[in-house]
Amino acid sequence: MRKTLSIMVVLGLMFGVLGTTVSAQDEAIRVGSKQFTEQIVLGQLILTALEDAGYQVEDRTNLGSTQVNRDALVNGEIDVYAEYTGTALYNYFNDVEWADIPTNAYGERELGYALVSSYDAAANDLIWLEPTPANNTYAFAVTAAFAEENNIYSALDLADYVNSGGEVYMATGDEFAQRPDGIAAFEEAYGFDLTEDQLLIIAGGTPAQTEQALNEGANNVNMAMAYATDGALQAYNFVVLEDPFGAQPIYAPTPVFRGEVLRANPEIAGILNPIFRSLDNVTLQTLNARVEVDGENPADVAQSWLTENGFIEG
Repeated sequence: MRKTLSIMVVLGLMFGVLGTTVSAQDEAIRVGSKQFTEQIVLGQLILTALEDAGYQVEDRTNLGSTQVNRDALVNGEIDVYAEYTGTALYNYFNDVEWADIPTNAYGERELGYALVSSYDAAANDLIWLEPTPANNTYAFAVTAAFAEENNIYSALDLADYVNSGGEVYMATGDEFAQRPDGIAAFEEAYGFDLTEDQLLIIAGGTPAQTEQALNEGANNVNMAMAYATDGALQAYNFVVLEDPFGAQPIYAPTPVFRGEVLRANPEIAGILNPIFRSLDNVTLQTLNARVEVDGENPADVAQSWLTENGFIEG
């Protein structure tokens, strides 16, 4: 159902409006990304696959925050970056009156994708290709020792701990602290409140930074913002707290293109869709770990994985 719906929506909005064939663009395709590891890896996967297919590409990865990349795409300063379905639902369409997003869309992968892809195509001429099966949701991470000592294995356990006066000092990026789908979503779902005094807010902070702070116990940090596909989680022996009430939506990373670029180069969908279909949580954790833990260059990681899996000749 999802595949049929998304293909009909995207193809109709990509080609139905113009009704004519557009010549291939001569300028380089500018590939952006946010500033954390997984985003840079995804950007390099896009760059490498397109370059292998004969396209001119321009590396704009590690461009900045979510809003920086979104504005750059909308304003035509980049041509593509990988965005997350849940991010779009919460941050781009949640307060748009005509969108009228049903509550269950946040936790239902197919419905969430169908809505953001159709809305963005209609309102902004931005085309979402096929999403990954991975779900890189926001999460709380604690050390295994802290979890065992305080019997904290879920956000519900955390709420009980906080509300009974337990000491929490959390390392977080500023986006997670401020966005409605960040800490606030957990607080609303589970009925607890973290004050500013309980947060070590790192400007532009990535999971690599917040998890390092937790691993080192810097400033008495005992909890950290994490992503479900972080490569360092296993290396640090962290426990990711479960989210039984579904405070977080599905975050499926997906290449989002300016419509003009895909109309000029429709074969790009056939290049990137099989790649993103192959990126489940374990695969992304492995790729991210090669960068975060093993210290490999993201471009080298993308090149070798695409070659080993037969997506490029190498």
